[in-house]
This record gives sequence, C-alpha cells and structure tokens, in this order.
Amino acid sequence: MDKQLIFAGAAIVIFIACAFALYAALHRPVYKRKGQLLLLNEQRFLTALLQALPPNTIVSFKVRLLDIVSVRNQHGHEMNGQLADYCVDFVVLDRDTTDVKLCIEMDMESTSSSERMNKNTMISRALRRAGVPHVRLPLVRYYDPGRLRNIILDTMALHQSTYAPARKKETPAGNAIPAQV
Repeated sequence: MDKQLIFAGAAIVIFIACAFALYAALHRPVYKRKGQLLLLNEQRFLTALLQALPPNTIVSFKVRLLDIVSVRNQHGHEMNGQLADYCVDFVVLDRDTTDVKLCIEMDMESTSSSERMNKNTMISRALRRAGVPHVRLPLVRYYDPGRLRNIILDTMALHQSTYAPARKKETPAGNAIPAQV
C-alpha cells in the first residue's frame, strides 16, 4: 500500500509539473520582427536630412527624450517618469562628441488629436526648458535638402545667439516652419 501511495503521489507531482510546463510553453511571449522603423514620408525626410546635414554632424532617429534631457523637482529629486514615454523623431548630433545640436519633431497634418498635441507640447516644453535647440517640421512628400539645410543652420545659429551656457531662463519655442520644406 505504501508503494502505491508513493507511486500515486509521484504521478500527481509529475502530472502537475508537466501541466505547468505545457502552460508556460503555450503562454510564452511570441516575438515578431516589425519591419521598417520609419513611415514612408519619414524615410523621405531622412534622405533629404542626410543630404542637408552640416559638416561634422550625424543624425539619429526615434531617440528617447530621457536620453536628451532630465527633470528634477524643486527638492532635487529626479522626475524622469514624466518623460519616459516620449521620443524625439530626429536628432542632429556632433560627429565627434555626440552632443545634441538640434532636435527635429515631425508634425503630421492629419493628426489633430489632443493626445498628439499634449505629446508635442510636452516634448517642446522639455527641450526648451533644458536649452536644447529644436524645430517642428511638417511631414510632407518632398523636402528640398538645400532649404532644409538652411532651416537647420538658422535654428542652430538662433539657439547659439539666444541661449547663453549659464542661463536657465525660458525662451520662445522652436521655430515655426511653413508647410513646404
């Protein structure tokens, strides 16, 4: 009788272990490749941006806002949770130091939701208050690399003349750009 109880107990333990293993195997996350990172118009913009880049700069895209700025409250405690969900569309960087030279946010004209507007406001406010140069551009089908280069250089020059390194005063938001770039 003892052997039968031991055998039955072992069989139950083995059955439960197999059931858990089967459950875990069936509910395991499935990872799938998503494909391209940019929308077609974003790819077009990137192509023009690569042609328009000033010398000694490189570009990155979909950069976490937390990698560009941090935020602290009046007591010095970090409050980065507010910025955790935001990404900047394109970032122009110094080739040698990877210092952020300019952040570029793309505005989709078809999107007018309050959620998108709140996101845009949050990103602009964080960049402006941190003294990071930024510009908003419309997401269109064609970008003139020459004009885009002028916008980039003008925005970076405006930032250098507007922001002094030790200054923490809030200044006007990024440049407004006409519909065709």
